[in-house]
Amino acid sequence: MPDTDIKNTEAQTLYNQEIYKYGRELASVNKTLTLLRELYKITLLSLDPVAVATQVSILMRDSLHLEMVGLFLFTHKEDTFLPLAFAKSDRLISVLRKLDFLFSDITITGVTKRSFFNSLFEGEFVVTRNISDIWGGLVNDNDLKTITESANLKTTILYPLLTEEKIIGVILLNYNSSYDQISASEKDSLKSFSDAIAVSLDKSYMYKELTMANKNLMAVNKEMELANKQLKTVDETKSSILSFAQHYLQNPIENIVMASSMLADGSFGDKIEDIKKASVRMFESARHLSLTVKMWLKALDFEENRVEYKIADLDLYNLISQIVKDWTLIANDRGIAFSFETDNHPPYTIKADQTWIHDVIINLIDNAFKMTEKGFIKLKLEKIGIEKVRFSITDSGVGIDMETLSKLFQKFERGHEGWRNNVEGTGLGLYISKKIVEEGHHGKIWAESEGHGKGATFYVELPIVL
Repeated sequence: MPDTDIKNTEAQTLYNQEIYKYGRELASVNKTLTLLRELYKITLLSLDPVAVATQVSILMRDSLHLEMVGLFLFTHKEDTFLPLAFAKSDRLISVLRKLDFLFSDITITGVTKRSFFNSLFEGEFVVTRNISDIWGGLVNDNDLKTITESANLKTTILYPLLTEEKIIGVILLNYNSSYDQISASEKDSLKSFSDAIAVSLDKSYMYKELTMANKNLMAVNKEMELANKQLKTVDETKSSILSFAQHYLQNPIENIVMASSMLADGSFGDKIEDIKKASVRMFESARHLSLTVKMWLKALDFEENRVEYKIADLDLYNLISQIVKDWTLIANDRGIAFSFETDNHPPYTIKADQTWIHDVIINLIDNAFKMTEKGFIKLKLEKIGIEKVRFSITDSGVGIDMETLSKLFQKFERGHEGWRNNVEGTGLGLYISKKIVEEGHHGKIWAESEGHGKGATFYVELPIVL
């Protein structure tokens, strides 16, 4: 073989290796973003420490396919790891039932005096193959051996939960694989996950303590003044967090959406199919995270009467056509038939604020994709007489029962059955959409469904420019 051919072959091999490596990195980034997004959502939706710990442990168990996840609170005075929540695999639950005890009943005492835990208090994680390093002396040795063998526990990792360099707790992760078999990207991500969990728990306890303080201090004027100052501080902190999200989180997320969209639709040239699929998933995750942040910021705008509308002529057909392009990528990836049609009676020009109407359309399409695992999603634009234009979106998803229909557009309403089972919704999209359509544009929005399992149709009617 000529030297030139050999060099070309070697170059191609290196190129393929780099492409494969890049694809794996994209998949890892997507998985990390998804898990961090869910952790962030738990932080927003729950202020109870036990509820936060329970949701976090379940999320980590399912996302990382672990045998057990446990969250402990470190109590300085008692020098203990106090159990907050555990999520176990079905296999481990079965073993523990036979042994007739639960790990959540056991407080680990004298933790600062045990050499095994020393690294935790120095901010480092610890790894062991022997769960007796943790539970020894608290659980019968034979029981620990039975648990290890029956549940196939091969690796246990403990990560400290740190805030301001101080340990507030510990997260325990039980794997059914050896430490060497855990991917490098997952190991790297664990630190980020533990940091996010620490912030969630710390915030939950802060709110819990402030709530208790407020109740106790209401009886005394002097103490009431102190409580008001504390509440003011919390409010300023909330505003700072929201301002940070708006200026430093939302824009980078939008950049991810744009870049991943271009990567997925081939703007950068031909790609290996696996990379394209990973790109679509990354785009969908970033898009959803972006939408979630926007929902919370816009809900705050409505609550504090900061909403303004810039009304101008708007071609609704052009707006919807642009939106459909991005969602077509997601539909193709999921195998959902996605279409957009009109009644062929243009123009479809309305008087509206383009930004806000864009949000309404995005909310309704996002809602349809959440509730539709397979089948179709159909968009339609048509004129109703000479005074109105109607946009509708019909899906073959889980459907809506009559009770849910009556309160579907209320704040934080997420519905029953298939609706309630969807963990990604904020319960704000339809509430905000109703305010935009009816209060801001003198239109009408509603939903229809024949019931559970029979899909649904959402309608928006807006005045036409005459």
